Amino acid sequence: KSLLIFILLFFFSKNSLSKECLTKKDLKIGLIENNYIDYKYYLYYALGEYSSDNEVLFDINLVDNNADEFDIIFGEFGDLKKLSSNKIIIPDRLQNFYKNNDIEILGNIFPLDLDTFILLSKNEIENLTFEELIEIYNPVKYTLGMSFLTNEEIINLLIYHLEEPSIDINSSSFELTTNLFKSIYKNINKNILNNNFLEVYNSFENSENVYTLFSDGILLNKNTDFNKFQLFPKSKYIWNQEKGIFEDNLEANPISFYGFSAYLNNLQSSGFLCYLINEKVRIKAFKDFNIQLSPLSLNEVKSIENELPTAYIDILSKKNKNIFTPNYSLEFKKYNLFSEVFFNKKKLDTIFLDSLDYLNN
Repeated sequence: KSLLIFILLFFFSKNSLSKECLTKKDLKIGLIENNYIDYKYYLYYALGEYSSDNEVLFDINLVDNNADEFDIIFGEFGDLKKLSSNKIIIPDRLQNFYKNNDIEILGNIFPLDLDTFILLSKNEIENLTFEELIEIYNPVKYTLGMSFLTNEEIINLLIYHLEEPSIDINSSSFELTTNLFKSIYKNINKNILNNNFLEVYNSFENSENVYTLFSDGILLNKNTDFNKFQLFPKSKYIWNQEKGIFEDNLEANPISFYGFSAYLNNLQSSGFLCYLINEKVRIKAFKDFNIQLSPLSLNEVKSIENELPTAYIDILSKKNKNIFTPNYSLEFKKYNLFSEVFFNKKKLDTIFLDSLDYLNN
């Protein structure tokens, strides 16, 4: 009888602890860097605040084939997906946070950023379609400022316009979309095509472009001064596969992609993740750190909803309904085929011949 009571108490204690956010006193944090946005300063600040409140020591180092050495690894979602997935018990607080934002937890990877594409402008311009964007000409400004530095973002951008989870280079939608990008290339700010986020942001601040491409989190940064924003416009036409014709595209809904995320290696270090999802901590991250950190849903910013533009509230209410997680390793194989059309290095019809060679290899 005593043995049975001990087993029950042990099981109950272990099960209860598994539902709690646990604080490890010596945290080893890993970071997978990317060349577009530097997240180090945000992590140092957040860890500094957390360690001060919880008497925790921490280390931050870059990940280099040593993922098992870290308690938590931060980086872009696509990079974290390359790591081996671990089964882990998820504390109730994390479970509830993602449930409230209608986001599925993906193994031991916890998205902290859900991006959709917007255009930001210092000018007062009516909402427009992609075709109308191409027609904008300003004698002293570029029509569009954006960066092609990160291949993953270009893949996301194309998928955003195709509204399909993968890129079919033989589809009519692909042909339409690549022609649109090819047409706007002449009015793109080529000085920042290979620049990082801060350089693109400076281009926006210096009013070099009529429109500049960002992810939607830029709207929450307290220092961002803008007059107009809209979802990156899609074509005014959409391909109807069943009818085999292009139809009017009456509604442009946001397509979203996971960005900055956390890879949790063990339950004992879950306390820092639970700290990061605290409402005040999240609002501060959105407002005070210029890293384009975007809310997972409208639910995250309910306390400041009255400060937000109505059009952004509409985006936030929809952005978690269409989340795509591209297979980047597969899309990279096609990247050169469509990027060369974007840069006017190849004609569209030639890449179909190249794609046949690719498919036969």
